[in-house]
Amino acid sequence: MITTLRLAKYLNMENNMTIHCSSAELRLAKYLSPILAVALTLAGCSQQSAPPPPPPPPQVTVATPLVKAVTDWDEYTGRLASVKSVEIRARVSGYLESVHFRDGAIVKKGKLLFVIDPRPYQAVLDEQQAALNQAQVRLDLTKKELTRAQRLFKS
Repeated sequence: MITTLRLAKYLNMENNMTIHCSSAELRLAKYLSPILAVALTLAGCSQQSAPPPPPPPPQVTVATPLVKAVTDWDEYTGRLASVKSVEIRARVSGYLESVHFRDGAIVKKGKLLFVIDPRPYQAVLDEQQAALNQAQVRLDLTKKELTRAQRLFKS
């Protein structure tokens, strides 16, 4: 019995060429194929591959230990608030000549904090003293006129 195998697709044969084999060749191929597969499998299993060489040891840097005192400290973010706070402001308005404290400094009661420019206040004081002097002069004049009028009235 002759069997036809179509291998044109795999062998790139033109015009769909066919290959004819006898039944003896097929029987031989039928029994020889499993024997060949078992032989190749056993041949592959019998060979042991050499174990891979171990990796080289890792390189480590070494330093001699130092003995010294270490101060432990940490930084933290926080918000501080004083127990007591006072708003500092002048009792009168004016231009500052000098400031005798720094922000955040502790100040005591009665301590000089600011020096205000005295010129505007001195001008107002001089004006008021002039008005006082003028009023005293008018008072003296009025007293003299009163005594004169009383003397003239008696005579």
